Amino acid sequence: MTTAADEFGSLDDSTTDDLPDLVEGPMITANHGQAATNVGTMTQYITNWLGRYRAARELSPEFVASTMDTFVEREYLHAGLSTGPMRSGEAASLLREYHCVLLVGSAESGRRTAAVALLSHTGLPMHELPVDDDVQRLLRPGDVAWDESGRVAYLVVVPRQAERSGRLVEQLAGYRAEVERRDARLVVLLDREAWLMVEGLPGFGALMVGPPDPGRVLERLLRDQRQVWEVDRLLHEQAVAQVLRGAGPGQVLRLYRRIMSAAGEVLRRGVADPVPVIAEEAVKAYQNWDEQLVQWFEQYSDPRARLFLIALAFLEGEPAGDVLDRSEKLGKVLDESADLRGGVGGMGIRRLARCVGAEVDGEWRIRFTRAAYASSVLSFVHGDQSKEFRRKLWEWAAVLPMRGGPPHQRIAVQVADAMLMMNLSMPSPNIPEVRFLVYSWWRHPALRPLVTNLITVLALSPEAGSVMRRRLLQWATEFRDPGLLAAVAAVCAGPFADTYPQAAFTRLRRLAARESVDDDVVAAIVALWPRPAHRRAVLQQVVGLVAEEGPQRSVGLRAFAAISVVPSDVRDVFHALAADDALRGSLIGALMDLFTPPGPQGEFRQALEVWLEVAVDEPAYQELIAGLFVLAGRKGSSDDGVSARYAMMNKLLDEWQPVVEDGAYPGARDFRDWLCERLHRADPLSGWRSESLVALR
Repeated sequence: MTTAADEFGSLDDSTTDDLPDLVEGPMITANHGQAATNVGTMTQYITNWLGRYRAARELSPEFVASTMDTFVEREYLHAGLSTGPMRSGEAASLLREYHCVLLVGSAESGRRTAAVALLSHTGLPMHELPVDDDVQRLLRPGDVAWDESGRVAYLVVVPRQAERSGRLVEQLAGYRAEVERRDARLVVLLDREAWLMVEGLPGFGALMVGPPDPGRVLERLLRDQRQVWEVDRLLHEQAVAQVLRGAGPGQVLRLYRRIMSAAGEVLRRGVADPVPVIAEEAVKAYQNWDEQLVQWFEQYSDPRARLFLIALAFLEGEPAGDVLDRSEKLGKVLDESADLRGGVGGMGIRRLARCVGAEVDGEWRIRFTRAAYASSVLSFVHGDQSKEFRRKLWEWAAVLPMRGGPPHQRIAVQVADAMLMMNLSMPSPNIPEVRFLVYSWWRHPALRPLVTNLITVLALSPEAGSVMRRRLLQWATEFRDPGLLAAVAAVCAGPFADTYPQAAFTRLRRLAARESVDDDVVAAIVALWPRPAHRRAVLQQVVGLVAEEGPQRSVGLRAFAAISVVPSDVRDVFHALAADDALRGSLIGALMDLFTPPGPQGEFRQALEVWLEVAVDEPAYQELIAGLFVLAGRKGSSDDGVSARYAMMNKLLDEWQPVVEDGAYPGARDFRDWLCERLHRADPLSGWRSESLVALR
């Protein structure tokens, strides 16, 4: 059966790792192909995918506990020393000694799980540090959202091409300084090529790690199934042993999931001796049924049978008659001959079901009888047919949920899941077809969360992630469809930004230059602002936008106003501005534009009034505002509207705190008068500097 953890692999894009399932072993009930009935609705199924990726990236306590529950010990060697191999507990002593450890392993070594094992021995909460995915390098230490809540154990995965930047040694030294300052711990995962660039780096311990025994990994994963069927027999089946020979942990995990899927199907059929059948079908499913599909397409040249097979791969678990109807419509889209549609001389549903290896149940719903067969079918036809065929296929699939009124959400999830599973099982994912779903579905608000989650899961997956992330950048830069651009903004406002913050902000900056999606970009920035890990970076991006010209400045100003509504948010803005000269400098030009007659209006004016309210009782905030106003007012030459800008500032102050209300608000009155005096005395030819900024640092 398809489990809640089906296809969940490594989250290190440079490797396939042995990450465990985050749920208990599933109950074997029935195989519904892509419809995982034991997980709840299919929408929940896709959401669970996203939750598992997030848990793994965040190194949540649940994820760490699940990892260690299925952990198989492997050998750790102290690099450069002739000591013997160590287990994870012994190797963790190096982390306690140095605080920072380089863990060197090949792409198939299961090194990420080995790193989690080391970190787990610290007893500290864990976080994975994001990287700059677009340029394949580590973030600068100053751009990392270090956890301020206490001592933390960190994991960072050096990107595959990071050593090409020539700054890896410098960056790692900066990370070590931050770790030491915080009394934290850090494990740096890197391959041997990167290790050659940093070997002997002061202050770091170094460990080499090898892969675990694949047989032991599979045995560990299947331990909960011993009560249901003879696991030990399966481990000695020749077909299984052959796959395990030389397999990396990620390959073992994939085989495990195929075994679970095959076991559900075989036990449902009541096979007398299930173990050999489970082994045979699991291995074929592991290989995407490739040999069997080649033979099937050679045997069945009838378009009606082929169309039915493909339609069922999208609609498994649906009424058989509906699948037949949709297959005939697919034939029309593909310009197949008209006589295959509705002719009494053609194959009917029962015969078609037998042809494609499916069965119809008592409720007349149809499904494949082979484990993970639907995704294998789609992967096969994608690799075997032309680009034009793929385009027509997904244009047909995209309209499957449409029925004249509200879209059929269950069918939409079936199609989205087909897209997901296909791309996770293909050696070369065909991400471009995702846009056909976006084109068709984004105009329906009910389907937007599904679109966003699908793209996000693909972007985070080890199989299709790098392709999907590049595609998001291409869409944000080159495409014009408002729905497609809005979908990119929505993705960048979600979990994608937690894993790849730099990539998310890069795409939002590109979108900010496209006037058709201003509202969506502002909404994305506002959605990221409340999350502590992004707050400083969001402010940097917003101020960077307001320093630009044209549409980007407009988006930046709107976003700045949107994050200046709540007093606590404004205080965070003030502290960040006070601590960063570059941020203040970038903001001055935008304030100059705001105070050019007729002065700030609407949401910008309201935001500035909140600034003034927050500063009433805080002298350091007052100094900050005075400095920004003075410099923004006199920016440019004396002939460049300096007096007019100061007049707009005075007008704002007088309307914010009218003289007639001075008796009721003495603090606001005093601040207004003080700031008006500062503006009056402002000299465009002299500089301004406030020592009071030190109080905020």
